[in-house]
Amino acid sequence: MKKLLLALFTLLLAGVLTACSGDEDASEPEETAEEPATEEDEAGADEVEEEEAESGEGKGGFLWKVESGDTEMYLQGTIHLGTDDFYPLDPAIEEAFDSADVVLPEFNLLEEMPAQEEVLEYAMLEEGTTLEDELSDETYEGLASIFEENGLDLETMNEFQPWFVEMMLLEFTTMSSDVDPQEAVDLYFLEKATEDEKEIVSLESAEEQFEVLSGYSMETQVQTLELAIDGYEEAPEEMEELAEAWLEGDIEAMETMSDDYGEAGINAEYMEELNDNRNIDMANSLDDILQEDSGQVYFVFVGTAHFTVEPSIITELEDKGYEVEHVY
Repeated sequence: MKKLLLALFTLLLAGVLTACSGDEDASEPEETAEEPATEEDEAGADEVEEEEAESGEGKGGFLWKVESGDTEMYLQGTIHLGTDDFYPLDPAIEEAFDSADVVLPEFNLLEEMPAQEEVLEYAMLEEGTTLEDELSDETYEGLASIFEENGLDLETMNEFQPWFVEMMLLEFTTMSSDVDPQEAVDLYFLEKATEDEKEIVSLESAEEQFEVLSGYSMETQVQTLELAIDGYEEAPEEMEELAEAWLEGDIEAMETMSDDYGEAGINAEYMEELNDNRNIDMANSLDDILQEDSGQVYFVFVGTAHFTVEPSIITELEDKGYEVEHVY
């Protein structure tokens, strides 16, 4: 259950990890001197790439395809973090992206992230209310200990909602793990799309994602924060395991990760807002595009859980009569 909440945030909300990490410069790799490749090296690399292309056993997975008339649409599940050795992804994924005329992310992280001041507006508690008031003594003390470990004083966060404090725990986790939000699969595709001058059409907005988080009842926010505190020590290792599962295309792990979330005592509104309603809305948008039948190729890339956690975008499209093929 501890791993589930971590997985949901890193597979469902594109803006959260990026907003937390904040340092755009981190996405720029340092330039290092490299020895020029020999003909033998290039031949070996070509051979490896050819083997991967033939085997379909490269990095990543979670690629589906749906057609409507002359229109093709690829659906790619992502993870909102990564490492520099994630890339390139499996040839099937890279070829699907390259063939696209239009790409559709959750939203364009490169251009549509709200300013920090706007994020903080979503995060503030109502005047006269403090975080300490909302949490039990035990929870507050445990949280204070985590903040102290990271060189911060929890009292400075007393005016913020529990969801925002939980996102800070997620930031602490990524900082102590081997994965990086600035190497996220979403950013990889967005940077490629920008370089290739592909049309980018967002399915959501950053504001919508932050409205989901800030719109939860206080009871739900406290419940999820308590679970995050309880699983904090194991979180970095679990995040790395999640990244590895994504690289291996472990669809079974993604399909089952939310089966028992209710057993932890989280209110039903949690998954309804984080996953269910958003999947229905995105599936409706994709249906509109498919019905329009422009004859173009579309490449949709959103968090993997949107395609694997019911009600998923996949099942919503199937319910509308589309045949969705699992490519890889």
